[in-house]
Amino acid sequence: MVELLLALALGLVVTLGLAQQYAGGQAAASSLMGQADAQDSGRYALAFLRQSAAAAGNLGCNGRATHLMSVLNGDWDDLFEFDLSRPVQGFDYQGDGASAALDDWTPSLAPLPRQASGGTVNALASGTGIRLERLAPGADIIVFRRLKQPAFALAAGLAPDGDPVVQNSAGGRLRAGDMALVSDCEQAAMFRITRVAAAGLGQSLLRRAPGSGPYDNDGGRSLSESGQRYGGATHGEGAQVAQVVTEIYFVGHGADSREAGLWRRSGASRPVELVAGIVDLQVWAGVDGDRHDGFNGPNRYLPFSVLPARGSPSRSPAEGSLADDPVIRSISVAVTATSGDATQRFVQTLSLRNAG
Repeated sequence: MVELLLALALGLVVTLGLAQQYAGGQAAASSLMGQADAQDSGRYALAFLRQSAAAAGNLGCNGRATHLMSVLNGDWDDLFEFDLSRPVQGFDYQGDGASAALDDWTPSLAPLPRQASGGTVNALASGTGIRLERLAPGADIIVFRRLKQPAFALAAGLAPDGDPVVQNSAGGRLRAGDMALVSDCEQAAMFRITRVAAAGLGQSLLRRAPGSGPYDNDGGRSLSESGQRYGGATHGEGAQVAQVVTEIYFVGHGADSREAGLWRRSGASRPVELVAGIVDLQVWAGVDGDRHDGFNGPNRYLPFSVLPARGSPSRSPAEGSLADDPVIRSISVAVTATSGDATQRFVQTLSLRNAG
């Protein structure tokens, strides 16, 4: 009997040891899996941001054109979704971490396409705005603007008061309602396509009828401030038309989940979640404070909250003097990802190839 009791006791000890070892192994495996998932989420988030940063400000051969203009009724400040005059724009969270109100970010989120009690605000399409209550307090917001590829070559020379005729492309199509940019290497003008009609074999005519709203064409404005045509007299060499796209990245959650993730609102579409498990996003602007000093690179990294508004002095004298419109050459981003008990932070500098 004594021997049996001793054997049972030893067996119990061994069983408990094996159970503890198994539990520890499971915890270690779960921790490693959480770390791997967090790493994957962070890498995916950075990949999306890097791709958008690389294309931001792409206006074809025109670059960041000094002759960029809009023929819409609204000013650039009224056209957040299509403001190509700002390739990149950021909003720095400065609230108490508990709320997501417009003025918790600097600059204010007032221009943001969003859903409000009265419906959709600052958005071309109804029901596509960002819901403030789903934003993650504490996280910054970053915006990139570019032209969608492929671009469509002009099939014929375009007079400043004319409607573009473009060569069709197998890689995409332009539609009525799209905001588009016609550009060559000397000038560029944004307009709204109101109708697309066949114009011959493999060609489309892009109508731009006038309207009265801020997103409608101004019938009294031509596509060129200097009266210069796009392309040659008969052909459209060197000129193109492309759709305008704005991408807004933010951290938020869906209607049926409190789990945070990285979201993107692209063009005039509803926001979609790209990467789950992203709980924070911080961004800084790599600023070239003097674009005329011969150095085309950032000489400091600043939060977007201290950058001067368009046509105004620097908000923060402590940051030193800045030009009225400093060039943002790059951005630094910090992404925090979680999975289970694992939390990892990823920091990367993203070059803006088309700045300058």
